[in-house]
Amino acid sequence: MKISIFAGVLLLSLCQLCSGFFGLFEEDQDKKFATKHIVASNQCTQVMTDRGFAVLDKRTCKPERTFIKATVDEVRAVCGGRGSGVSKENFKLIECKVDPANNKPPNCQYTVEEVEKKILVTCVKSKPTDFQIHE
Repeated sequence: MKISIFAGVLLLSLCQLCSGFFGLFEEDQDKKFATKHIVASNQCTQVMTDRGFAVLDKRTCKPERTFIKATVDEVRAVCGGRGSGVSKENFKLIECKVDPANNKPPNCQYTVEEVEKKILVTCVKSKPTDFQIHE
């Protein structure tokens, strides 16, 4: 009897520990998506450099990258519990394009263009993992 009670308590503790672990995994997914795809400002050069996107190799700056100017929650709403979804409304997008006059690492400089377009969001378990502009 004592062993079965101990086994039950151990099993419940393990379940609680696992649910906490998977919760951390979900938070990591949001953070990873935000780092790759979300910006709060139009500071392309700073964001591209700080996040490690600017330099492709020792001789080449990344030509361009598009970010979403929104929150992860706003993008997650596009998932709608499906594997992917298209936004009903336009999202503000920040298009960072390398400045041709300053395109040599380590001094990659970027120009900024703000546009509004619909996005197609790829989702796993209702969490955004990637996006692309929906034409």
